[in-house]
Amino acid sequence: MSVSGPFGAEPWVVVLEGRDPRYADEAIFVLRAIGIEHALTRLEGMWQLSVPAASASRASTELAAYHAELQADPRHGRIKIEEISHGWFGVIAYAAVLLVAGVAANQDLLGQDWLRTGRLDVDRVLAGEWWRTVTALCLHADVGHLGGNLAFGSFFGLFAGRYLGSGVAWLGILMGGLLGNALNSLIQPSGHLAIGASTAVFAALGLLAAYTWRRGFFRQTSWKTRAAPVTAAIGLLAFVGTGGGGEGGNVDIIAHLTGFIAGFAIGVLLALWSLPRRRRIQTYTGGVAAAILVAAWVWGSVAS
Repeated sequence: MSVSGPFGAEPWVVVLEGRDPRYADEAIFVLRAIGIEHALTRLEGMWQLSVPAASASRASTELAAYHAELQADPRHGRIKIEEISHGWFGVIAYAAVLLVAGVAANQDLLGQDWLRTGRLDVDRVLAGEWWRTVTALCLHADVGHLGGNLAFGSFFGLFAGRYLGSGVAWLGILMGGLLGNALNSLIQPSGHLAIGASTAVFAALGLLAAYTWRRGFFRQTSWKTRAAPVTAAIGLLAFVGTGGGGEGGNVDIIAHLTGFIAGFAIGVLLALWSLPRRRRIQTYTGGVAAAILVAAWVWGSVAS
């Protein structure tokens, strides 16, 4: 594609186009090294790197050679996963939900016993009180329990939001937490009670591991390196998966495992599709996640 040059009437040609500015930065490094004049512009969310028409053939050849060298060198075998957004919107919403729920439960806001209404009660879930698989994710035993899930959930959720967009990522994380709690209810014995966002936190971890693995983050490397995201996630699950999760401070390790499994499955499914970049779609999916949370609490409050 030819464009008018920034420094005169000589036509310029776009030799690189993409959404990730890091690709453009690498290309600029190559062009500078060989002394080719260039210009970087942004149009409708796309970065365009242009050179004078007379230098276009050489620039394209050098960039192709550089890319081939990276692909052939196992030290540079990682394939960069495109970042759709900065991911902070979802993290802020996540923190707000947990903090508001914490205050509401501690103060019995609106005269409601939030803990009794929202905790995961295996017998009640199996009797049809589905909302508890969602509401239990908002409740915590104490400040330490809340702080741990805020920290880890924000960390994993931030990167999930960057790769998938905040709306898609947090809807996936919420569904992973919901399904993880549902599966946990099928496994745990009668009388089991649990609260905490840790099921969703480990769903986020599983989702991230599966998505980066299936998207080929280490595709050009050895099989050991390709398995790194999954191996690291399983190791982290074993290391931090013994944190508090049950009501009263008891650990619900099974919930961590079921959350991880559910999130992993969702991550594999999401990796099969081209994720939406449009803000409207991200807003819509984030709205669906918020609607599920609100519906669960309203339904639980009415039914209690």
